[in-house]
Amino acid sequence: MHLKEGSPDMPKRERKLGFYERFRVSLHDLGYHNNVSIIARYSNSTKILDSWPQSIFRGFSCAIQKHPELSTIVARDEDGTPYFQRLSTVDLKQLVTFKNLKDIEGEEVDTKLIALSTSENNRGFENTSTTPSWRAIALRESSDSFRIAFMWHHVIGDGRSGLAVHRSLLEAFQLFEDDIDCKSNRPTTTSLDFTHVPSSTKPLFTSMEHMLPNSFTPAATSPLQGLKWAGKFYNDRSPILTELGHIRVSANSVQRIIAQCRRHGTTMTALLQAIVAKTLLDRVPYDRIRTAVAVSLRRFFDPTFGIDDSVMGLWISTYTTEFHQTEFRYQNAADELDGLWRVSQQNTAQINGVIANSGKDVEIMSLMGVNDYSAAVKSRVGQPRDNSFGLTNLGVFGAVSTGRNTGGVILDDMFFSQSCHANGAAFQICIVTVQGGDMNIVFNWQEGVVSQEEIGGVMGGVGDLMRQIASSE
Repeated sequence: MHLKEGSPDMPKRERKLGFYERFRVSLHDLGYHNNVSIIARYSNSTKILDSWPQSIFRGFSCAIQKHPELSTIVARDEDGTPYFQRLSTVDLKQLVTFKNLKDIEGEEVDTKLIALSTSENNRGFENTSTTPSWRAIALRESSDSFRIAFMWHHVIGDGRSGLAVHRSLLEAFQLFEDDIDCKSNRPTTTSLDFTHVPSSTKPLFTSMEHMLPNSFTPAATSPLQGLKWAGKFYNDRSPILTELGHIRVSANSVQRIIAQCRRHGTTMTALLQAIVAKTLLDRVPYDRIRTAVAVSLRRFFDPTFGIDDSVMGLWISTYTTEFHQTEFRYQNAADELDGLWRVSQQNTAQINGVIANSGKDVEIMSLMGVNDYSAAVKSRVGQPRDNSFGLTNLGVFGAVSTGRNTGGVILDDMFFSQSCHANGAAFQICIVTVQGGDMNIVFNWQEGVVSQEEIGGVMGGVGDLMRQIASSE
């Protein structure tokens, strides 16, 4: 049967992709970057588990209504121009699978999460022209908790988009006791048809170049003197394999470190950037390194656009910093922490400068002038990498009230990771914390680009310094 133009079942054409969205599609199609993922734990959820798996489908039905990106695909015109197309319905049974956490490889929970994330981050999305570019795995963990692993193509959202989806799921699960039909917002006693969940009627937000029309690429700064370490040269060996490592920082330690950051007039992101830079320069025979820290552009948009941390979209850039060995040379061990705080304060000043510019200086805007992204990234094979490491801190996922009217379900742990960037930094660091909970720091790197000795040394050094700072007065 052929669908007629204007038929309700006909996919709806949306806007063309912006420059950064086109870049992300090229990276995915080349196999250079597969996806981003967040695994979240939902506790106090006995009733959700009693209604498994229907309750999970209901949660995602709600999320689809709130986020139109979850029902879009990337289509192309005859000339190859990519654009978003909205499906009329979404088949959740094709996108959401169910497992038991105990069946995942590994003895400890964190080991299992690393194994699952590694497997998923090494899988891209097939048939992106017919199927939404996301998937999820619901994992039963105990009698009153489960986890949801949500993986998505970077073209439909940045890291905060994953937080937005999990927040929508949490809100849906908290309303479960009120028996709300997620398709109509009415109480219901009938089961929903999850074979064909209606897509959202909300409009897609526009791309970043339209949100920040007066932005430009900041002028390049002169590199510091000396040889720069950035792992092995950029290559496109296939398959490009992502490896992951993990550090969990206890909630008590997180609170103590945050208190120290406030006392020294700095932030957790700035401190972590300094800590990783120091541990890396302590372990490689090079003079300098270059870091790229992700920055959300949402805060710079006109508030009338309605873009905040509750919605999906790709609105990020980076700011870069160079560090030299001499910044981390101390006369004695007692000076080590003072030196780290000084560097951290310098990082904070840079972050504040980026914010003060209100989105005028956006490094990612340098991509706007590229006509063929695939050719551009391929042309750099065999060349040195620009950055030594990248850092993305999603910050703190705020706790949600669990009063009588919202049910007892809480989200109390998160694990954020992504596939390696074949043409990006030598390694990436992904960080997220749940309010009042542990901080999870995930390292990702491409097999063959960073040695196990190098990355193991950095991870060990970061863990040691975090513990040292948490225990200091």
